[in-house]
Amino acid sequence: MSNLAFLSYSLAHLMIVIWCLNIARSRHASGALLVAMISAGLVYDNAIIGLGATIGAGPVLEALSIPRFVMHAWLTPFMMIAATRIAVSAGVGWAQSTVWRVVVWILVLGGVAIGTVEYVFGLELYPSCYKGILRYTGNLSPTQLCFPDQIPVQGGGPPIPSIVGNVVNLAVGFAIWRSFGWLWLMAGSLVMFASAAVPVSGFGLAPGNGGEVVLMLSMAAAAARFGRTRNAPES
Repeated sequence: MSNLAFLSYSLAHLMIVIWCLNIARSRHASGALLVAMISAGLVYDNAIIGLGATIGAGPVLEALSIPRFVMHAWLTPFMMIAATRIAVSAGVGWAQSTVWRVVVWILVLGGVAIGTVEYVFGLELYPSCYKGILRYTGNLSPTQLCFPDQIPVQGGGPPIPSIVGNVVNLAVGFAIWRSFGWLWLMAGSLVMFASAAVPVSGFGLAPGNGGEVVLMLSMAAAAARFGRTRNAPES
């Protein structure tokens, strides 16, 4: 059942990709292509988790798992650019300023750098098992050991780039809500924060990855609603 949940998440992200590509083509929706790019990475991420038990522990699954971490390191920070482009098209004043465009690019490049150090150069993977899910991870909880001789591994700290990215989404969502009464981007960001707070050691990845579906769906909806290209500067 848990495997089906992740495969369902993968399918949901695929639908988001198709939707975003469509609105980018038909409406020139600003930010939609970046949302599609990030969701495409999450299609792969959830598919590999969902198929992990079928593939089995070993070098094949480990190799297939590496792009999951590279994707999170290199793509996730660009949600801040997508949110900024949506905000610009919606007419959010602070998002159109030169100062914010500089700040957001500093945050994006800093997020990519942090992710590269933690998830690319410093990546060490271990098999992890939980309720029928087999995946490779760098942070092995005592509740998710696959073999009797495995030793728990404490990974790095909290995912700073993802947290900062969602803070930017929340700020944009709040500004859009205040201006237009449209609350869905703000709601999607709050759902992401709540789901990410659920401990992986006790509940696995399902809550957090489900929150990603809600977040990306809210970003796609925001791009469809507000992302029509205007004569305003983009990041």
